[in-house]
Amino acid sequence: MSKRHLAMTPTKLFGRLMEAMNAAAYREAIQGLPARGAVLEIGFGTGRFLEMLAASGSYALIAGIDPTPAMVAMAGARPALRQPGSQADIRLGTAESLPWGEATFDAVVAIHCFQFWSDPHAAVQEVRRVLKPGGLLRLVLRAHGAHPPDWLPNPISRAGDEDAGASALLSAAAFEAVLAGPGHRIDARKPA
Repeated sequence: MSKRHLAMTPTKLFGRLMEAMNAAAYREAIQGLPARGAVLEIGFGTGRFLEMLAASGSYALIAGIDPTPAMVAMAGARPALRQPGSQADIRLGTAESLPWGEATFDAVVAIHCFQFWSDPHAAVQEVRRVLKPGGLLRLVLRAHGAHPPDWLPNPISRAGDEDAGASALLSAAAFEAVLAGPGHRIDARKPA
């Protein structure tokens, strides 16, 4: 057995599977993002999307937050995010308590993690706080079908029709131009 196989822990195996399953969502999420500035990804998992942002070489800051220490370690091991001058800021934490200052980011992206926000109202207020005026929030939601699992922490996700519930939440939080896009994507802007 090779060293590569010995090093493949269940967490790494799950992470690689998650990357493969989310590949289309990553491509969808990166379309039309601001080409420069600062981007935050909430729930970055293995860090693949952050790595895609870093590959462009055009961002002043690429930040991410994830509640799982194993995912923080996996993302932190990606060479593109460890290089000197990469401007990557990867932290352990949750969407409900973002450790960055007001008006830090031009865009905030959350790919298939909205369902895990236990307090979506608090999380959206935090996102609004860290976004610059006119900044973009992009949610890429997972399709749960008519009967989402009861174990999901987000009450909006558990209620069914997550797209409509998330859109209503963003509108109630005074986001503008809340638009549903392809692939369960919702874009919203903080007022300028």
